[in-house]
Amino acid sequence: MTLPLTIAPMLAVSAPPFDDPDYHFELKWDGLRCLAFLTNTTRLQSRSGRIISGQYPELADLHQQVKANDVVLDGEIIALADGKPSFFRLQSRMHTTSAAGIREARRTNPVLYVAFDLLYLKGESVMNRPLATRQELLHSVVVPGPHFLISTPIPHAGTALFARAAALGLEGVVGKDKNSPYLPGKRSPYWKKARVVKNNDFVICGYTTNPHGRPGLAAILVGLYAGEQLRSYGLVGTGFSQSEINHLLSLFAGLRRTEPPLAAPPTLANLHWLEPRLVCEVEYFAVTPDRRLRHPRYKGLRDLPPTACRVENLS
Repeated sequence: MTLPLTIAPMLAVSAPPFDDPDYHFELKWDGLRCLAFLTNTTRLQSRSGRIISGQYPELADLHQQVKANDVVLDGEIIALADGKPSFFRLQSRMHTTSAAGIREARRTNPVLYVAFDLLYLKGESVMNRPLATRQELLHSVVVPGPHFLISTPIPHAGTALFARAAALGLEGVVGKDKNSPYLPGKRSPYWKKARVVKNNDFVICGYTTNPHGRPGLAAILVGLYAGEQLRSYGLVGTGFSQSEINHLLSLFAGLRRTEPPLAAPPTLANLHWLEPRLVCEVEYFAVTPDRRLRHPRYKGLRDLPPTACRVENLS
């Protein structure tokens, strides 16, 4: 049989950490979702369906590390920093497209492929088989190597794995019904992801507007004090109801200023500076090395002095 040209990956719903004897649990790898089509070559497909094989030449021989022909795997491409997955490091690979840049990135910032599911074996779909069966087949057919790993799940104990992931600074955990089929392109409660969420208080230093977006406010620019300097931690653009936007804009009207309150302020279009007097709570998943919040969400104003918002308080 001939493998399909593309497959839309199965997606998970969000859920709190949980235990369930019918579920297997594995780490959330904080990488780039990737389906690997392994015939006499290796073809890598992103979640959106784009072919990305050329960007990751160190993964070009994955097809030589399977014991069968015409295999399709689901997994993630990851980059490591201090032994842990780092989406920040992976981003530089995702945006490198020149031949010279790819060669240098392969040398200085290599990636791995972590397989967690088997969709086709010997040219035939196994997606209707139970997850537990597919994972047994995955372990039987893949020969791990320096750039090729298998994600090994654990049964039942999702909350303990989540606590361990949080303690190690990892992204979270995915629980998967061990009897479930693979549903291409579907977001299903058969798969449930629990992400480690962090909260911190930030100073509001400015806000941006978008003439083609919602009226009055696109995002707020937040910062933290390091010593006496106020440093930028990027934009927060979600979590605002229209009533909260109206309330914030009424407060911002008396705080406008022409000069940035930040040391090394970012250059952004349609940015309006504010006196650093307001504090808000922000929920986020991680802080990148260049001081940006990953997936930040505004949670509301806080009655705190701005100088209480300090870099050393970040978790």
